[in-house]
Amino acid sequence: MKASCLFVSVFLWNPTLGFVLNSIRPVMDFTEPLTIAKLEESGWNLVFRGTSGNGQETQAAWMTGSGTSSTKPTDMSRSYDSHFRDNYAVNHWASLGVKYVKYALYKQSREVAFIVFDGTGSDMTSWFAQQRVIVSSYSDISPATTFNYFSIQGHDRYDFKRTFFINQLYGDCDHDAGNMVVVEHDGGCDWDHQPRYPQFLYSNLNGADYWNRRMFERADYLAIFVYTGP
Repeated sequence: MKASCLFVSVFLWNPTLGFVLNSIRPVMDFTEPLTIAKLEESGWNLVFRGTSGNGQETQAAWMTGSGTSSTKPTDMSRSYDSHFRDNYAVNHWASLGVKYVKYALYKQSREVAFIVFDGTGSDMTSWFAQQRVIVSSYSDISPATTFNYFSIQGHDRYDFKRTFFINQLYGDCDHDAGNMVVVEHDGGCDWDHQPRYPQFLYSNLNGADYWNRRMFERADYLAIFVYTGP
């Protein structure tokens, strides 16, 4: 793959998982799209890709397949396509023998944040849990940190909907602090107000940040990979 500069971030080699990024700021400027084939090296399989700003709720797409396509994308170049869902894999999760699940965000064909979970004995929602975290691009996403939300369901009420929500503090909007969230539609805090929905927000620090500072970044894609190998 052609690129205009080198990575300054650190990659860790795991004999089972392959290379995993140990930084949230890869500085490589890709001149070609990051391909799904490249991301599926070392035995990973893409089972879901959410697309930001396409007007289709991400949680519903993951849970039911609503508004999804079954055609696997070929790369991470920006589009507003429908979400992708491998219906067979997701609907037969228990029989796949999932060992690991990787949840990652991509922006401008770069992986900008990730978590690898222990998927053993999980179902399509229970894998996304604090106690299952193995490694993350964030130093504070671990079983030892206190979170008020860490789930796919997140926080859904009449005036906002925040899913795939990893959040540490609530404090009347200005003191809401977290790492990653899908903002499904407009809501009551400034940080819920986005140009299009859904939006995949992530802290641009090495840990949680206050959402209302609006120093977060917006990812183009949300991806879920499973590993079922030896």
